[in-house]
Amino acid sequence: MYKKLVLLALSFCLLSGESALAFHSNYSPMAPRQLSYKASHADYSYGLTILPGNSIDSIEGFNRNLPWQTNYYVLDRYILRPVAHGYAMLPQFSRTGIHNFIGNVGELNNTVNNLFLGNFADSGISVSRFAINSTIGILGLFDVATPMGIERREMSFDTVQGRAGADSGAYLMIPGMGPSTERALHGTVVDAWPTYFVSFPISLAFNAISVIDTRAGLIPQEEMIDNSVDPYAQVRTAYLQYHEGKVNPNAAMENKKDENVEEFLDEID
Repeated sequence: MYKKLVLLALSFCLLSGESALAFHSNYSPMAPRQLSYKASHADYSYGLTILPGNSIDSIEGFNRNLPWQTNYYVLDRYILRPVAHGYAMLPQFSRTGIHNFIGNVGELNNTVNNLFLGNFADSGISVSRFAINSTIGILGLFDVATPMGIERREMSFDTVQGRAGADSGAYLMIPGMGPSTERALHGTVVDAWPTYFVSFPISLAFNAISVIDTRAGLIPQEEMIDNSVDPYAQVRTAYLQYHEGKVNPNAAMENKKDENVEEFLDEID
Protein backbone atom coordinates (compact mmCIF):
# COMPACT_ATOMS: atom_id res chain seq x y z
CA MET A 1 0.00 0.00 0.00
CA TYR A 2 2.81 2.35 0.97
CA LYS A 3 4.67 1.64 -2.29
CA LYS A 4 1.53 2.34 -4.32
CA LEU A 5 1.10 5.72 -2.63
CA VAL A 6 4.73 6.62 -3.29
CA LEU A 7 4.45 5.64 -6.96
CA LEU A 8 1.22 7.62 -7.26
CA ALA A 9 2.87 10.69 -5.73
CA LEU A 10 5.89 10.41 -8.04
CA SER A 11 3.65 10.05 -11.07
CA PHE A 12 1.73 13.16 -10.06
CA CYS A 13 4.96 15.15 -9.64
CA LEU A 14 6.26 14.06 -13.04
CA LEU A 15 3.03 14.96 -14.78
CA SER A 16 2.91 18.32 -13.02
CA GLY A 17 6.50 19.02 -13.99
CA GLU A 18 5.87 18.19 -17.64
CA SER A 19 2.75 20.36 -17.69
CA ALA A 20 4.62 23.29 -16.15
CA LEU A 21 7.48 22.86 -18.62
CA ALA A 22 5.06 22.84 -21.54
CA PHE A 23 3.28 25.93 -20.24
CA HIS A 24 6.43 27.99 -19.75
CA SER A 25 8.18 26.96 -22.97
CA ASN A 26 7.43 27.73 -26.62
CA TYR A 27 6.28 24.14 -27.10
CA SER A 28 2.82 23.16 -25.98
CA PRO A 29 1.61 19.59 -26.59
CA MET A 30 -1.97 20.81 -26.31
CA ALA A 31 -1.61 23.62 -28.88
CA PRO A 32 -3.67 23.26 -32.09
CA ARG A 33 -0.49 23.33 -34.16
CA GLN A 34 3.19 23.97 -33.61
CA LEU A 35 5.13 26.82 -35.17
CA SER A 36 8.88 27.34 -35.23
CA TYR A 37 9.98 30.65 -33.78
CA LYS A 38 13.28 32.46 -34.06
CA ALA A 39 15.14 32.76 -30.79
CA SER A 40 14.36 36.47 -30.66
CA HIS A 41 10.63 35.93 -31.30
CA ALA A 42 8.66 35.99 -28.05
CA ASP A 43 5.87 33.46 -27.61
CA TYR A 44 2.87 35.63 -26.82
CA SER A 45 0.16 33.16 -27.86
CA TYR A 46 -0.39 31.64 -24.39
CA GLY A 47 -1.78 28.48 -25.98
CA LEU A 48 -4.23 30.33 -28.26
CA THR A 49 -4.55 29.36 -31.90
CA ILE A 50 -2.07 31.15 -34.15
CA LEU A 51 -4.06 32.70 -37.01
CA PRO A 52 -2.81 33.92 -40.42
CA GLY A 53 -0.22 36.69 -40.05
CA ASN A 54 0.75 35.35 -36.60
CA SER A 55 -2.38 37.01 -35.24
CA ILE A 56 -4.23 35.76 -32.16
CA ASP A 57 -7.82 36.37 -31.12
CA SER A 58 -6.83 37.02 -27.52
CA ILE A 59 -10.11 38.79 -26.68
CA GLU A 60 -12.42 36.51 -28.65
CA GLY A 61 -14.99 36.46 -25.86
CA PHE A 62 -15.34 40.23 -26.04
CA ASN A 63 -15.05 40.39 -29.84
CA ARG A 64 -17.90 37.92 -30.28
CA ASN A 65 -20.23 39.82 -27.98
CA LEU A 66 -20.73 43.59 -28.17
CA PRO A 67 -18.58 44.40 -31.26
CA TRP A 68 -19.69 41.45 -33.42
CA GLN A 69 -23.32 41.58 -32.34
CA THR A 70 -23.40 45.33 -33.04
CA ASN A 71 -21.69 45.12 -36.41
CA TYR A 72 -23.25 41.97 -37.86
CA TYR A 73 -26.75 41.91 -36.41
CA VAL A 74 -27.47 45.65 -36.19
CA LEU A 75 -25.28 48.02 -38.24
CA ASP A 76 -24.76 45.74 -41.22
CA ARG A 77 -28.20 44.15 -41.27
CA TYR A 78 -30.25 47.33 -40.89
CA ILE A 79 -27.97 50.04 -42.31
CA LEU A 80 -24.94 48.99 -44.37
CA ARG A 81 -26.48 46.04 -46.21
CA PRO A 82 -29.62 47.88 -47.41
CA VAL A 83 -27.56 50.94 -48.40
CA ALA A 84 -25.00 48.78 -50.22
CA HIS A 85 -27.72 46.95 -52.16
CA GLY A 86 -29.29 50.29 -53.07
CA TYR A 87 -25.88 51.56 -54.19
CA ALA A 88 -25.42 48.43 -56.31
CA MET A 89 -28.61 49.34 -58.21
CA LEU A 90 -27.03 52.55 -59.52
CA PRO A 91 -25.95 52.50 -63.17
CA GLN A 92 -22.61 50.75 -63.66
CA PHE A 93 -21.21 53.97 -65.12
CA SER A 94 -21.90 55.85 -61.89
CA ARG A 95 -20.50 53.15 -59.60
CA THR A 96 -17.36 52.80 -61.71
CA GLY A 97 -16.79 56.55 -61.57
CA ILE A 98 -17.14 56.62 -57.78
CA HIS A 99 -14.85 53.60 -57.41
CA ASN A 100 -12.26 55.19 -59.69
CA PHE A 101 -12.36 58.46 -57.74
CA ILE A 102 -11.75 56.66 -54.43
CA GLY A 103 -8.94 54.64 -55.99
CA ASN A 104 -7.33 57.78 -57.39
CA VAL A 105 -7.12 59.32 -53.92
CA GLY A 106 -5.58 56.06 -52.78
CA GLU A 107 -2.71 56.62 -55.24
CA LEU A 108 -1.33 59.14 -52.74
CA ASN A 109 -0.94 56.34 -50.20
CA ASN A 110 0.49 54.01 -52.84
CA THR A 111 3.12 56.62 -53.66
CA VAL A 112 4.30 57.11 -50.08
CA ASN A 113 4.01 53.50 -48.92
CA ASN A 114 5.97 52.16 -51.89
CA LEU A 115 8.69 54.67 -51.03
CA PHE A 116 8.85 53.24 -47.51
CA LEU A 117 9.66 49.83 -49.01
CA GLY A 118 12.18 51.23 -51.46
CA ASN A 119 9.93 50.44 -54.43
CA PHE A 120 10.86 53.64 -56.24
CA ALA A 121 9.61 52.45 -59.62
CA ASP A 122 6.19 51.53 -58.20
CA SER A 123 6.06 54.86 -56.36
CA GLY A 124 6.77 56.69 -59.61
CA ILE A 125 4.03 54.70 -61.35
CA SER A 126 1.57 55.72 -58.61
CA VAL A 127 2.51 59.38 -59.11
CA SER A 128 1.98 59.02 -62.85
CA ARG A 129 -1.40 57.38 -62.37
CA PHE A 130 -2.53 60.12 -60.00
CA ALA A 131 -1.40 62.88 -62.38
CA ILE A 132 -2.96 61.31 -65.49
CA ASN A 133 -6.26 60.29 -63.90
CA SER A 134 -6.63 63.59 -62.01
CA THR A 135 -6.29 65.60 -65.24
CA ILE A 136 -7.26 63.60 -68.31
CA GLY A 137 -9.48 61.36 -66.17
CA ILE A 138 -11.35 64.37 -64.71
CA LEU A 139 -10.46 64.20 -60.99
CA GLY A 140 -10.06 60.45 -61.17
CA LEU A 141 -13.60 59.65 -62.31
CA PHE A 142 -12.12 57.85 -65.31
CA ASP A 143 -9.20 55.44 -65.08
CA VAL A 144 -7.27 56.53 -68.14
CA ALA A 145 -3.91 55.24 -66.92
CA THR A 146 -4.74 51.51 -66.92
CA PRO A 147 -5.62 51.30 -70.65
CA MET A 148 -2.32 53.12 -71.26
CA GLY A 149 -0.50 50.21 -69.61
CA ILE A 150 0.18 52.01 -66.33
CA GLU A 151 -1.10 49.46 -63.84
CA ARG A 152 -2.00 50.22 -60.23
CA ARG A 153 0.68 49.44 -57.61
CA GLU A 154 -1.43 49.16 -54.47
CA MET A 155 0.40 49.37 -51.15
CA SER A 156 -1.10 50.04 -47.70
CA PHE A 157 0.82 50.97 -44.57
CA ASP A 158 -0.46 47.75 -42.99
CA THR A 159 1.36 45.81 -45.71
CA VAL A 160 4.46 47.97 -45.23
CA GLN A 161 4.55 47.05 -41.55
CA GLY A 162 4.03 43.37 -42.35
CA ARG A 163 6.86 43.26 -44.86
CA ALA A 164 9.07 45.03 -42.33
CA GLY A 165 8.55 42.05 -40.02
CA ALA A 166 5.68 43.20 -37.81
CA ASP A 167 3.12 40.52 -36.94
CA SER A 168 -0.58 41.30 -37.18
CA GLY A 169 -0.96 41.27 -33.41
CA ALA A 170 -4.29 40.75 -31.71
CA TYR A 171 -7.38 40.34 -33.88
CA LEU A 172 -9.92 43.07 -33.17
CA MET A 173 -13.61 43.41 -33.94
CA ILE A 174 -14.27 47.14 -33.65
CA PRO A 175 -17.87 48.40 -33.28
CA GLY A 176 -18.83 50.47 -36.30
CA MET A 177 -15.61 49.60 -38.12
CA GLY A 178 -15.50 45.83 -38.42
CA PRO A 179 -12.56 43.40 -38.40
CA SER A 180 -9.04 44.67 -37.86
CA THR A 181 -5.78 43.87 -36.10
CA GLU A 182 -3.40 45.92 -34.02
CA ARG A 183 -1.14 46.36 -37.03
CA ALA A 184 -3.99 47.13 -39.42
CA LEU A 185 -5.40 49.71 -37.01
CA HIS A 186 -2.09 51.58 -37.03
CA GLY A 187 -2.08 51.34 -40.81
CA THR A 188 -5.59 52.74 -41.08
CA VAL A 189 -4.64 55.81 -39.03
CA VAL A 190 -1.55 56.46 -41.17
CA ASP A 191 -3.31 55.84 -44.49
CA ALA A 192 -5.98 58.37 -43.58
CA TRP A 193 -3.49 61.25 -43.93
CA PRO A 194 -4.86 62.54 -47.30
CA THR A 195 -8.16 63.39 -45.58
CA TYR A 196 -6.36 65.46 -42.94
CA PHE A 197 -5.94 68.28 -45.46
CA VAL A 198 -9.65 68.77 -46.16
CA SER A 199 -12.52 69.92 -43.99
CA PHE A 200 -14.23 67.50 -41.64
CA PRO A 201 -17.51 67.33 -43.65
CA ILE A 202 -15.60 66.48 -46.83
CA SER A 203 -13.51 63.89 -45.00
CA LEU A 204 -16.63 62.36 -43.45
CA ALA A 205 -18.43 62.21 -46.80
CA PHE A 206 -15.42 60.63 -48.53
CA ASN A 207 -15.03 57.96 -45.84
CA ALA A 208 -18.77 57.19 -45.89
CA ILE A 209 -18.77 56.72 -49.66
CA SER A 210 -15.63 54.56 -49.41
CA VAL A 211 -17.30 52.31 -46.84
CA ILE A 212 -20.43 51.93 -48.97
CA ASP A 213 -18.40 51.20 -52.11
CA THR A 214 -16.33 48.58 -50.25
CA ARG A 215 -19.43 47.02 -48.68
CA ALA A 216 -21.13 46.78 -52.07
CA GLY A 217 -18.13 44.82 -53.31
CA LEU A 218 -18.77 42.25 -50.58
CA ILE A 219 -22.36 41.50 -51.61
CA PRO A 220 -21.33 38.25 -53.39
CA GLN A 221 -19.87 37.01 -50.08
CA GLU A 222 -23.05 37.54 -48.03
CA GLU A 223 -24.60 34.14 -48.68
CA MET A 224 -21.39 32.29 -47.81
CA ILE A 225 -21.06 34.16 -44.50
CA ASP A 226 -24.74 33.98 -43.57
CA ASN A 227 -24.91 30.24 -44.24
CA SER A 228 -21.65 29.34 -42.52
CA VAL A 229 -21.68 27.43 -39.24
CA ASP A 230 -19.77 30.24 -37.53
CA PRO A 231 -20.06 33.59 -39.37
CA TYR A 232 -17.68 35.25 -36.90
CA ALA A 233 -14.90 32.73 -37.58
CA GLN A 234 -15.61 32.87 -41.32
CA VAL A 235 -15.16 36.65 -41.42
CA ARG A 236 -12.06 36.46 -39.22
CA THR A 237 -10.35 33.85 -41.39
CA ALA A 238 -11.21 35.60 -44.66
CA TYR A 239 -10.00 38.97 -43.35
CA LEU A 240 -6.70 37.68 -41.97
CA GLN A 241 -5.94 35.52 -45.02
CA TYR A 242 -6.59 38.46 -47.35
CA HIS A 243 -4.20 40.76 -45.52
CA GLU A 244 -1.59 38.04 -45.06
CA GLY A 245 -1.77 37.47 -48.82
CA LYS A 246 -0.83 41.12 -49.31
CA VAL A 247 2.20 40.75 -47.04
CA ASN A 248 3.30 37.31 -48.29
CA PRO A 249 1.83 36.84 -51.79
CA ASN A 250 4.06 33.83 -52.48
CA ALA A 251 2.87 32.07 -49.32
CA ALA A 252 -0.73 32.81 -50.29
CA MET A 253 -0.15 31.20 -53.71
CA GLU A 254 1.37 28.13 -52.06
CA ASN A 255 -1.63 27.83 -49.74
CA LYS A 256 -3.93 28.10 -52.74
CA LYS A 257 -2.00 25.32 -54.48
CA ASP A 258 -2.31 23.14 -51.38
CA GLU A 259 -6.06 23.77 -51.28
CA ASN A 260 -6.36 22.81 -54.96
CA VAL A 261 -4.43 19.59 -54.33
CA GLU A 262 -6.66 18.74 -51.36
CA GLU A 263 -9.79 19.39 -53.44
CA PHE A 264 -8.43 17.14 -56.21
CA LEU A 265 -7.63 14.36 -53.74
CA ASP A 266 -11.10 14.67 -52.24
CA GLU A 267 -12.64 14.28 -55.69
CA ILE A 268 -10.70 11.12 -56.57
CA ASP A 269 -10.95 9.59 -53.07
